[in-house]
Formats: sequence, C-alpha cells, structure tokens
Amino acid sequence: MMKLTAFRIKNFRSIMDTGWQSLSPDNITCLIGQNESGKTSVLEGLKVFSTGIISEDVLRSDLSLPEVSCRFSIPQGWLIKITDNPGTELKELLSGLSHVELTRLWIADLSSVINVSGEISQYLDSLENAWKIYLGDVTIKLEEELSHITDLEMTLVKIEDQESYIRSKLMAGESRRKGFRLFARKASDPGGLQESEYTGLKDQLNGLKKKKEEIIMELAKKQSMKKAGETWKTLLEKCTTLENHLGELSLKLEERHQKMTLLMRPLDDENDLEWKNILNDYRKTRNERDLKKAELDRFIALSNYIMEGHSEIEAEHKVNEIIHSYKSQYNSDILGKKYFEHCPVFELFEDFSSLLPNRIDMEDIISGNNQVEGYKAARNFLSIAQLDYSFFQQPSARILKQKIENLNQTLTCNFQDFWQQSIGRNNKIHIQFELDHYSASYGNKAGKPYLEFWIKDEGERLYPKQRSRGVRWFLSFYMELKASAKINKHMVLLVDEPGVSLHARAQEDVLKVFEDIKDKIQVIYTTHSPHLVEINKIHRILAVQRDDLDSLRSTTKILDPLRLSAASPDTLTPLQSILGNPVAGEGFSSKKINLIVNDTGSFYILSSIIYLMGFKGRITVVPATNVSSIPLMCNIMMGWGMEFAVLLFENEKENRIGALLKETIFKTESGGSDLIVRMPDAYFNSEDMLSTLDFKNHILKTREGITVSNSEYVREKDIPRNFMFSRFLTDVKAGRIKMNDFDEESLENFRQVIDTLKGLK
Repeated sequence: MMKLTAFRIKNFRSIMDTGWQSLSPDNITCLIGQNESGKTSVLEGLKVFSTGIISEDVLRSDLSLPEVSCRFSIPQGWLIKITDNPGTELKELLSGLSHVELTRLWIADLSSVINVSGEISQYLDSLENAWKIYLGDVTIKLEEELSHITDLEMTLVKIEDQESYIRSKLMAGESRRKGFRLFARKASDPGGLQESEYTGLKDQLNGLKKKKEEIIMELAKKQSMKKAGETWKTLLEKCTTLENHLGELSLKLEERHQKMTLLMRPLDDENDLEWKNILNDYRKTRNERDLKKAELDRFIALSNYIMEGHSEIEAEHKVNEIIHSYKSQYNSDILGKKYFEHCPVFELFEDFSSLLPNRIDMEDIISGNNQVEGYKAARNFLSIAQLDYSFFQQPSARILKQKIENLNQTLTCNFQDFWQQSIGRNNKIHIQFELDHYSASYGNKAGKPYLEFWIKDEGERLYPKQRSRGVRWFLSFYMELKASAKINKHMVLLVDEPGVSLHARAQEDVLKVFEDIKDKIQVIYTTHSPHLVEINKIHRILAVQRDDLDSLRSTTKILDPLRLSAASPDTLTPLQSILGNPVAGEGFSSKKINLIVNDTGSFYILSSIIYLMGFKGRITVVPATNVSSIPLMCNIMMGWGMEFAVLLFENEKENRIGALLKETIFKTESGGSDLIVRMPDAYFNSEDMLSTLDFKNHILKTREGITVSNSEYVREKDIPRNFMFSRFLTDVKAGRIKMNDFDEESLENFRQVIDTLKGLK
C-alpha cells in the first residue's frame, strides 16, 4: 500500500540537509556523482531509516544527530482503515490524505524514535500547543493562588503578632488597675492605661480576632489547594532534577561519541562497564523524566478544578474530560510506530553476500541454518524455482531427475533472458542443480541428501566458485532480486555501484533485471558507469555532489533532473558519456551555446576544424549518440534552460529530423532559422568538409584514390568513423597536422564552417 516517493536526510555523514528529493515515479532511481560526493551516504541513510541502527561514524563533526524522513504515497482513505477511533477532526484529515510522511530521529544514546510528520504532525502539534497553552494558563493561576495563600498565611502571622502585643499591653495595664483598686487609690501612674486607651485596645483586639477568624476560614477552604501546591512543587522539583541529570548524562554521551569517532570503535563495548552504566542511567532517567513530566502536566490540569472548588474525585473526572477535549488519543510517536509497520522493507544489496555454494545439505535448508555458507543463495535459488522440501519427496528417482532437468532448462532460459554474455561467439552459460546423497565415506552424513550447483557451458562444467567474479556477482544479484520480488510485496532495494566487475554489455543486463522487477520492487542505485544510465529516462537521475568542490568540509547536495545543468562536469560524467561527450572536461555547458551534432565522429571533425582555425567563440560542441537522439537532447537542454542549436547535414535522415524539430521543438520559423543550422548541399556528413585528397591523406592515410564523396566512401567501406576521426583530432592537437597541410578546397570549407558558427548568438 505504501510506496516511497521522496526522502529527506539531515546530519548524516557529509549530508547536512538534502531537502526533499523526489524519486522516479517508475520505481527506478539512479544516483550519479563522483567518489566521496555522498551517494553511498544517501543509500545508508535510507537503510537506517528502516533499521534505526547507527554508530558514531555516521555523525557529523558537530555531533548533530541524524534525521531521516520518507514520504509514501497511499490510497486515499487507507489511513482511516488502519487508525482505530481517530476522532472527528483527525478522521477528516486522514480521509483526505494521499500520502504520509514518517521521520526517524536519533537521540543522545543513538537510539531512535519514528514519528509521523507532515500534515498529520502539524495537526497533532497544534493540539499539543493548545494543551501547553492551557497548562501554562493554569500554572499562572496556580502560582497566583499559591501566592495568595502565602500572603494570607503571612497576614495571619502578623495578626497573631499584633494580638500578642496588644494582649501584653492589656495585661500590664490590667495589673496596674487592680493594684490601685486594692489600696483604694485613684490610678495616676503615667505608665498605666487610661480608660479610653484600654477600650481602644480591646476594640482593636476584637477586630484582629474577627479578621483572623476570616483568614482561618479562608485558609481552611484552601487547604486542599495548599496541599495541591505542595505536590505541584514536589513534582516540578523532581522534573527539574531529572532534566538536569539528563543534561549531564547527555554531555558524557557526547564526549563518548567524540572519542569513539576518533578511535573508530563500535558503540557497544561489552567490557566497558562505565559506559554501560552511563547508557543505562541515561535511558532510565529519560524514561523517568517523561513519566514525571506527564504526571506533572496531569496534576496541573487537576489543580485547575481544585481551584474552582471541586473535590479531588470530581477533579479527576473532569481532568479526563479536558485531556480528551484538548488532546487526541494519538501523538506523533504512536502514529509513527503504527504506520511504520506498513512500510516497505528497505534492503541494502551487498556484493557477494549471497553467493551460490558448490554444495549445501538439505538438512541445513530445511532447518533454516542461515550460518552455513551459501544458505541465502540456495534459498533464493529454490524460491526462484518455486520449490519446497515436498518436491524432493518424489518416490521415483527417475521422475525426480526428469523434473530437475526440466527445471534446470527453465531456470537457464530465464537467466539467459538477462545475462546476454557468451563465452566465445555463441557459447552461453547454463545454471543447474542436482540432488544427491552422501556416500558411506562421509560417516554420519552417509545417505543424507544434499544439493549440488553447477555453472556450465559447452566446454566446461564448473562449480560456482570456479567461475569468474563477474559471473558470480551477476548470478548472486539476479537470484537475490528475483527471489525478493517473489517473497516481498513491498520492498525498496538499495544497490551501491552494481556491476563494477562486469563488462559494459553485462552492466546493461543489470538494467534489464531492474526493469523486470520494478513493478514489485523499487530500486535506488548509485553508479559511475554510463552503461547503467538510460538517456531516454533522464527523469530517473539524481546528481549528488559537494556544495563546495574545493573544500573537504563541504556538504552533500542533490540536484534533481530539472537542475542537472548546475552539476559539475565530473558529477555528470556518466550522463555526458551517454550524450556523446568523448573528451574529458568538455560537453554541454550552461555558459555557452551547445551545438548539437549528429554523432561522435562529427564531434571529432568539427573540433579539429575549430582547433585548426583558432576559433574562440562561445560554442561548445555536443555530440548525440545518433541522429534519432537529437530531439531528446533538445528536450533535455530546454528542460535545463540551456542555450543550444542543432547543426544538420544534407542527408535524408537529418532532413527528416530538421522537419521534426521545427514542428515540435522550434515552433516558429524565426526560431528554426536561428537554432537549426543547415550545412550546404555538398556536405552530406561532417567528413565532407575535407577535400577527398585531404581526407585520404590525413584521415584514411592511404594512397587509394576516392571517386565518391567522403561520407559515401566511409559508408561503403564500413570504416570505423569514431576511431579514425578521433585519431585525426589527436594528430591536430599534437601539431602533427597543421593548417598548411590542407589544400585550398578544405581551407575554404573550414572558413565557411567558422563563419556559420560565428552567426550563432
């Protein structure tokens, strides 16, 4: 259901941020670029999105932690089916989505979490932000309420102090008054209280008593609030303590990452008890922090209802209601895990990880002993053949042998559909397997069945290990991919530099395998080889290069098909090779007019004339692979926003192409006249720009006379144009052929060509 359509990688080796990069819609995406550009890092980044497992060697120098995001297309409404009770608003959002984004984030201990991102995350974040605002408002009210309680308590203390002072004065005054009454004398002691003063103090004491009673009553009502405040402060203090401890542990982890990066040692060292204790402490503290933070948030919400006068039981009930109204039952983490379960499998194909063995015991295959050599390849082989153990239970040895022979023929035919190489002219290889049993000389294995594999041709019958590296690689590659296509309904296959050990034609066979499985498996591969890039499918290409080609500290950037013209010549080497660029450092340019010619041979001839004539115009010659590919190259140039023109010679094929270009590419007559350059009638092809004498002397280097045009002679004699004309350009640049070596006819033709080029603006 989920198909990978785009990715974004951050903080992974040389990659700071790729930005969102779309994959080819036809399930085959090719990454081109120089060594150290970051192509392999892209594949590994996608792989760890699937596994979540990284080590310090992927961290950047600033130790920023990686993030890998993937965008998947999905059937509209599918998310509703796999999300239980999403709620009204979330349900409405999910029902309208035709894609979903997932992001894997790593934390300080290099473990990771997978979150849903994109529109779903934005919605969930908006709920979370609203919840935080609510908690913030409640916290302010709580702090004000606790502050008011503190003020009341302080006022009560002051009242009690005042009461004590007044009582002491009253007691002293009362004592004097009693003494005077005892001796029947009138109180005249200046230290005594006058009646009016005594009465005033009594009134003041009564007023304080009344105010005190009011405060005590108010404090009694707020007793539960005070208790809640004490609990809140305790929780807040615990959260702060855990957060601080987590910060200290994070610093220790960072120091460890720096050390391990320098030493290139693995993350998990079983003998390093101190390190294990730090890791365990970090993970335990982080979990405790998250739990305590959730407890604190809930308690803050609870406090709001206690402040409103509800009992704790009532408040608990209302907290559940407010949480439900503010928060979804889901968060980015919960939905991330749920949707990740439906992701395609990301598999990094590793060279020679599944080589076909010479022999493997049936017992190991049946028991699933993946530790035995060749187990994976044997399982792949049987999967392609659609065999299980029951096949080998055939009681008739003759029938079983016939079935195996038929299967061998079918498997070989299928394999030969993809492997086009021959040993000699027509001697193709065959793959075979046989069922046999161990002889008595094998002791405990005697009589037990085993499978034996062969790769044979008409001349030799050899074990797989006796074959060439290229054959072994391709067979391993073929079986792995074909078996994966049968087993996995959803898979993203990551292949780094496929077919390095293969001949050019065999590399093209690799593309055939990709084409065969692309309806079931998405393929993302890297390459430097022009034979693994299809020019008529340029939409599959992502160019990977450093943003500063002169700095070792530069970061990786990726250019999509519409921005390939901004890539460096070295990055585009495989593409330029396909387009016909035969000379390093030359090819299409964003700063010059790209003059497209019919083939590589014409490139050599025209380049020789330009060199001889010393022409320095703003022209770069770009050869097509053949005349029929010229329209495609024009479309590519237009898509890249590059200046270009087409040079056409006077022959039937190029006349047809000229008419087609005017109809489809250059739709106005003026555009056609400006950008389609037609050579005079005498030039049937580029070699006709030399006189027959000069062509014979400087290119053919023969004494044989030529009675027809140069181009006709080349065609009739089936002369290798590219080789002959390349040698001519080499001689010209080496100074072995100079201007004064040509006759007047050739020189006049050369001047005419240069005048034509000067007219391009």
